[in-house]
Amino acid sequence: MASSVSLTSRDGTPLSALWFPGAPGAAGVVVVPGLGSRKENHADFAERCADAGMAALCLDVRGHGASGGSLDGGAVDDVAAGVAWLAGRGHPRIGLRGSSMGGFLALHAAVADARVRAVAAICPARPEPLARRIGDPWPLALPLGPVVSRADGVARGYWHATGDESVPWAHSFALAQRTPQPVHLRVRLGGHHRSLQHDPEILTETVAFLAGYLAP
Repeated sequence: MASSVSLTSRDGTPLSALWFPGAPGAAGVVVVPGLGSRKENHADFAERCADAGMAALCLDVRGHGASGGSLDGGAVDDVAAGVAWLAGRGHPRIGLRGSSMGGFLALHAAVADARVRAVAAICPARPEPLARRIGDPWPLALPLGPVVSRADGVARGYWHATGDESVPWAHSFALAQRTPQPVHLRVRLGGHHRSLQHDPEILTETVAFLAGYLAP
């Protein structure tokens, strides 16, 4: 059973999240929605994490859902706050799962905390189009190439639909090429930008990916 919780980002921005508890010592997963989305939209994934024995925290980043503030580059710190919140509740091995902008933020947040051991990025956004869409240049200061190419042992997985009308699937292909092992790439024929977020097969795959790399 999920419960609503509150946490605070590094700059004091109040954040809202849905908490799906797990056993002490189990792995934890921070679930990061995309632009304009909110935590409730990804409860299906969090429930699957809980069924697999992992705790999950569905997060509203700043300017979204019930969280405060306005969307800016501090959204990466919001994800980091979710990592710290899970770790503080006895979940030392953390995974991140993000969709679109959430995937973009998750890939960046993964390099900021050694407790993050795996990232599942679903159709991750590109900085330039994201900046144009939100009308703010802050994503331009966060290129993905340097963070995904780090040989830090973090498992990075990419899932993308060839029919994605917002982010070309070749973007995930290029990121996977730059990512050292362990890396996973799954390109699904057809679909659209949001089709993989709730696809039962992809839900199963991404949960298994995170559970495998977050195992003790």
